[in-house]
Amino acid sequence: MQHGRPFAASLALAACSGLACAAEEPIDTAREFYGWVLSHPSHGLPSPKDRAELARFVAPDLLHLLKSAAETEARCVKAAPKGEKPLVVEGDVFVGNYEGASEVAYGPIEREGDAVSMEANLVYIDTRFAKSHPHRVVAWQDRLEMRLMGGRWMVQDAHFLPDRTLTEELEGYLDEGRRACGKP
Repeated sequence: MQHGRPFAASLALAACSGLACAAEEPIDTAREFYGWVLSHPSHGLPSPKDRAELARFVAPDLLHLLKSAAETEARCVKAAPKGEKPLVVEGDVFVGNYEGASEVAYGPIEREGDAVSMEANLVYIDTRFAKSHPHRVVAWQDRLEMRLMGGRWMVQDAHFLPDRTLTEELEGYLDEGRRACGKP
């Protein structure tokens, strides 16, 4: 007979199947999201393969915006005159720093019904600079929005300082792309 935590943990695992309980708490989704973000340094929009991976923890509406932005970017690349830079999304789209992030620490979670927001304290370390160089480390705070969907917490948006969101940036790119590169 087992006693204590190992037995309780095995009961909890037996009650879960697949991803059905993989994100029981918002922090689980935040860890999965930022784990993916930190292991996939981004310099633009995610590929179809990346979007398929993100579908595990990113809300369908946000995934649709990412896909639409990628389609717009492809049109803009085709529409750009030879020798001119096309209208493309550059930098890391998932965090509030162009170069991306190296580390994350999670802040408090605020819950309101089936929605939560959570602070994420992020750091980027640029190893091209010597330790103690003023440009080596950048630290900032983003806010992650999640919503309970089908029993799972899903990332719905990210707020970047001073007053931008991932959704707004993608929608702005789509609008600019329609004007500059033609409608789909």
